[in-house]
Amino acid sequence: RTLSIIIRTLSIIIPKSDNQVLFASIPDYSDNAKALSEYIATNQVHQQYDIVWLVNDSDVLQKLTQNGIQAYPEKSVRGLYSILRSKYIIGTHSHYCWFKAKNQCLVNLWHGMPLKAMGYTDGLEKGAALKIVKLVANTTDMLIATSAITKTVMATSFFIDPRKVVVTGQPRNDYLFATDEKRKLAMLLDRDLSKYDKLLLYMPTFRVGHGRVEGATAHLDFLRTDLFNKFLIDNNILFVLKLHPFEEKYWLSQDDFKQNNGNIVILKTDCLTNHLISIHEVLADFDILITDYSSIFFDFLLLNRPIIFWSLDLEEYAQTRGFSLEPYDFWTPGPKAMTVEMLIDEIQRCISDPTYYEKERITVNDLINQFQDENSCERVWKEILHMAEGPRKR
Repeated sequence: RTLSIIIRTLSIIIPKSDNQVLFASIPDYSDNAKALSEYIATNQVHQQYDIVWLVNDSDVLQKLTQNGIQAYPEKSVRGLYSILRSKYIIGTHSHYCWFKAKNQCLVNLWHGMPLKAMGYTDGLEKGAALKIVKLVANTTDMLIATSAITKTVMATSFFIDPRKVVVTGQPRNDYLFATDEKRKLAMLLDRDLSKYDKLLLYMPTFRVGHGRVEGATAHLDFLRTDLFNKFLIDNNILFVLKLHPFEEKYWLSQDDFKQNNGNIVILKTDCLTNHLISIHEVLADFDILITDYSSIFFDFLLLNRPIIFWSLDLEEYAQTRGFSLEPYDFWTPGPKAMTVEMLIDEIQRCISDPTYYEKERITVNDLINQFQDENSCERVWKEILHMAEGPRKR
């Protein structure tokens, strides 16, 4: 507590650099923060801004430094000084709200528009955790959303003044409109992707870890079945699994889980981080997305491609974590699979008919993503600069 008081006092005393923009994210150098920082760094109009990144991974630190990006260890004297010195603090997880001074702008880009409940709408969150959410609300100057509906969800979840929530779109989704002919994905997977007829991505949401259990933990069992593995081989499909970073260690520690055939590959968080690549930079390379309750599908809607929902524990998940948007069937515009056989059937139908559930996808996309272009970084940065000029008038 004494240290906290000292740091807050220093934050008041130390003058701020009006052109210094501090970034942080989880994982390091990723998601909305990465996309926005790259936009500022490469836009000639904004060359006067000094970008600083704080990271925890020493390898990432070295790579950023080699690439000419100013970066420091988060837990270091230089890192702390950067927090106290920066006019703008921008992160994906409410970074450094404890140290924020009145003459700093704290921007929360978050890391996805939630289908599932979070913060004050999350039935599993209790006293201490909600106090942190309240602190975040009190110190945050700007939180982003993608539409009027998600603005309401974000304001309710964070218990924050709705006037602080700005509809801009997510910076990370600008990546969806760029193409590199799958070069990044091929490098990450170490595969010749031209050998496969279809690329499928499975991104389940977080279920176990950090002292929490949400829903059931059997959502990956289908990958162990001979039936599913044979289906992938027979149809020349590459199935890519990207686990939630908080859950990855749990699954990768299980020996039998690692035993899969050549048509299933796990895209590890460390692999992305080590190459300074975010999952959104390769998301547009996939033909079909399979998920459950992850917000990733709201982003994938911008591509208007098939989405399959593997929701075998829907009732249990609804009773534990719960949802911010209901009914589930409406907000998830794609077929629901509850068995391996159903999943295979739905994959086959999506391949044969890409317009399957297209009307539903377009409806939900229009409700969730007000902006359906590659200019979210520009909108976010303009809003930040406008906010810094004075009190928000909304």
